[in-house]
Amino acid sequence: MDKINTIRQLVDDFDTTSQLYQDLNQTTSYYGTDTLLTPAEIHTIAAIDSHPKVNLTKLAEILKVTKGTATKSVQKLVKKGMTSKQFLAGSENTIELTLTSKGQVAANNHKTYVRQMEEQLFDIYSDISKQTTSDLVKINNRTMAFFKKLIMERERETKRDS
Repeated sequence: MDKINTIRQLVDDFDTTSQLYQDLNQTTSYYGTDTLLTPAEIHTIAAIDSHPKVNLTKLAEILKVTKGTATKSVQKLVKKGMTSKQFLAGSENTIELTLTSKGQVAANNHKTYVRQMEEQLFDIYSDISKQTTSDLVKINNRTMAFFKKLIMERERETKRDS
């Protein structure tokens, strides 16, 4: 296969891999509980686990969502028995969030899942030479910079048109 066709194949394979990763990130799981959790919900649980007694404003910052989105997510998790809300001591309007025991089970199982996924990906890449690894890092960095540039261009375009 000549270089042009090899590059085309690599781009196609990258696109397929990217789509599979996006698909994986849209799947639901129980994370060791009796409750099905969406990716957004388990990421919210993980954020609360990493930031005990976090308030809604800070949680929204951590998740890079609006406060309204964070509030809705927390409301769903309260209904599912994963989190609890209580007023911060001495405050009538600041709510702090904690995980219930069920939420803690989900958080712990999510950590295990992430660790196992990282280990499996490490195994996939571990037999690659140092030079190839270095080349892949460079290619990845250039690809990310290219995608970020395209995103910025599209954002400028949509702002200009609105």
